[in-house]
Amino acid sequence: MNILIIGAGWEQHALIQRIKDLGHHIIATHPKSDAESFPLADETFVKESRDIEGHLEIAEKGSIDAVVTDNCDYSLYTASVIAAKLDLPFASIQSAVLSNDKFEQREQVSKNEIKQPGYYKVRDLNELKEAASILGYPVILKPLDNRGTFGITVIRKEEELKDAFIDAVSNSYSHQLICEQFIDGTLVTVDGFCFKNGHQSLTVASSISEKGSKPVTKRTIYPASFSDELNNCLMNNHHKVVESLGYDYGHTHGEYMVTEDEQIYFVECTNRGGGVYISSLIVPLLTGIDVNKMLVQQSLGKKLDIPFKENQGIDYMKRSVVLAFHDFKVGGTIKSINLEEMRSLVYTERFRTIFKENDIVESVENCAARHTVIVVKGENAREAEENFERFKSNLDVQYT
Repeated sequence: MNILIIGAGWEQHALIQRIKDLGHHIIATHPKSDAESFPLADETFVKESRDIEGHLEIAEKGSIDAVVTDNCDYSLYTASVIAAKLDLPFASIQSAVLSNDKFEQREQVSKNEIKQPGYYKVRDLNELKEAASILGYPVILKPLDNRGTFGITVIRKEEELKDAFIDAVSNSYSHQLICEQFIDGTLVTVDGFCFKNGHQSLTVASSISEKGSKPVTKRTIYPASFSDELNNCLMNNHHKVVESLGYDYGHTHGEYMVTEDEQIYFVECTNRGGGVYISSLIVPLLTGIDVNKMLVQQSLGKKLDIPFKENQGIDYMKRSVVLAFHDFKVGGTIKSINLEEMRSLVYTERFRTIFKENDIVESVENCAARHTVIVVKGENAREAEENFERFKSNLDVQYT
C-alpha cells in the first residue's frame, strides 16, 4: 500500500519504522531536508506541514491508499483535509479544527460537567487587561493555535501584560489568544486511543515543571504519582472530554491540572498522540498494545478493537517509565557526551540531545529547546525512578 506520512522527524521515527516493517510503500514529508526519519521512506518531499495544496498534489500523484500523521496538530489538519478530499479514513476535519483551537475546545467541553479554569478569548491588549482583571492574577496567556509551550506565559501582575501579549501573539497563526485562570497544581497527561469498540484511556502520567513565567516540563512519570483511585478518575475524566469533543479516530492526548485537594481541571485535548516519544514509543511500551500498527490499520479502513476494561482505568499499564528532560550547563561549549554508552544501558529506551561537539549550550525557553529527551523504564515506579538516578550518575558531559 502507498502511505503518505506527514511529518518525518525524530518523534515519528518509531511509527514510520513500524509502517516500514509492515511492508508498505512510504511517501514521507517534512519541513527539513535532513529529517531523521527520511532514510526509512521510499519517497521524500520537503514540505511544511501546513501546506495543504502541496501535500494534496503529492497524494494524488502518489496514488496513496492512506494518509498517516501523529504528534503535530498542523499536520493533523492537513491530513484531515486530504483524507476528506480523497475519501480516505481519517480523523474528521472538525476534530482537527478542535485540536488546533484551545478556545473552541473549552467552549465544547463547557457543555458538559467537566471542570475547567475560567477563560476568555483575547485579541488585543485592552481585552487582555480586562480578562486578567476579571479572572484575577495570576493568569496564564497562550496562543489559541500552537503546540508545546510556544508563547505561553504566566502573568502575575499588570506590568507583565505587554511582554506576554507580544510573545503570545507572535506565536499564534490566527493572532488570537486565550487568557485563563492560573491553576496551581500538578500537570497530568492522559493518552488514549479510539478503537473499533470505542475510546479507551490507556496511560496517565504526572509531571514536574519549572516554576516561573515560562512553565517547561522537566520530568514525567508513568503511572502518575497519585493513588490508583485518583489515576482512575483522571482517565475517566479524559474519556468524558474525548466524548465531549467528538473524537473517534486514532490517538487522544489530554492535559489536566490536579490541585492539592485533588480537583481535576481540563487544560486541553487533541486528536493525536503526545509528542516526545509518548504515543509511538511509551504507550506501546507501557501497555503492550501496538498502537502504531493500529493507527496504520485505521488509515487503511481496518479499525480494530481490544478487550475493554469495565471502566477507564490504569489496568492497561504493565510497567513504569520516566520521561525526562535533563539540562546541560548553560553557556558551556560541548566537548563530548557519552551518548552511545548511555543508550546501551538496559533500562534506557531513548536518549537524544539537540547538541553536538563544539555547540554552545543555550537556555531553555520552550519545550522545543529542551537540551535532552530521556526515556528510562522500570518494572514499577520506584525502579524507574532509581534507574533514572543511575542514568544521571553515569551521564558524562565534558565542556571545553
